[in-house]
Amino acid sequence: YYWAPRYAVKNKACIQCVKPCGKAFVMKKFEGMVDGVEYETLYSLGSNCGVASIEHVAKGNELCDLYGIDTISTGGVIGFIMDLYENGLISKEEVGVDAKFGNGDAMLELIEKIAHREGIGDVLAEGVKKAAEKIGGEASKYAVHVRGMEPPAYDVRGIKGMALAFMTSPRGACHLRSGAYALELVGKFWKFEGVDRFSSDNKGKEIAEMENFMAVYDTLGVCKFSRGIFLLNFDEILDAAIGKALKEEELLVIGERICNLKHIFNIKAGWKKEDARLPEKIHQPIPEGVSKGSYVSEEEEKKMLSDYFAARGWDKNGVPTRKKLEELGIEEFMS
Repeated sequence: YYWAPRYAVKNKACIQCVKPCGKAFVMKKFEGMVDGVEYETLYSLGSNCGVASIEHVAKGNELCDLYGIDTISTGGVIGFIMDLYENGLISKEEVGVDAKFGNGDAMLELIEKIAHREGIGDVLAEGVKKAAEKIGGEASKYAVHVRGMEPPAYDVRGIKGMALAFMTSPRGACHLRSGAYALELVGKFWKFEGVDRFSSDNKGKEIAEMENFMAVYDTLGVCKFSRGIFLLNFDEILDAAIGKALKEEELLVIGERICNLKHIFNIKAGWKKEDARLPEKIHQPIPEGVSKGSYVSEEEEKKMLSDYFAARGWDKNGVPTRKKLEELGIEEFMS
């Protein structure tokens, strides 16, 4: 990151990792050493809230860590209230701070309010979906979430495979269930080549297979940041760890089984096809930048979801067919 050489004092890594991807920062505005700002946090508490001060973003990250709240969702809900504030849908008296985009001090105050559930913080602590419902009026038009989860640092209007991945993830707008951004932004990864992030074609099969692949990563406890290193030698890792090697195709069946079991759980918990939808803003064109003009139409949304169900071997309502469950040996869990 641009700021790292100016503020970083040392590298940080997970235990036993030989590839430290974290940093420790020392700020001038705020006392003490803090964790360096990760990519998603830089977006959620930074650009998403219009805050250009890295020191405010780093301090916000520290507060979220101390209070045990997620930076992506926190930045998402703060950006949401800032959007309402700037569009005149909520007043300064109601918010308790001057919640303009770019006001780093206000962002930090809102984190405190959320953590302690004070004033507007009691509403925002519920997340964007429930906050929009409580505020009412036109607030829902500004609420960016999928099934209650605030999205990470990817504008899926210009990364259409990720748009589908948000709809199909078992927990809403999550980038890590599929890891498809690694494929879509580069255009090739693993078995895929020539992927066009602006196209809605062939996304169903792409996302289903990427979800299976990432489920294998989760099962083996492999860091997804290392996916470019440990791409095809899982059999060697397993053989070294447990004395049993599984071929790639065997592992991918396990990944597919996991994805189906998660979906069955969600169906039993009340999931329905109508829950797999994108927020209204995703249907509006990107106003500027390298993806200017791109958006996901409602027709593309429906088409990609239908293609995904077919790729999974599910029916038109997104329910796994008995044939698919028998193929995976998990038919007993759908009864």
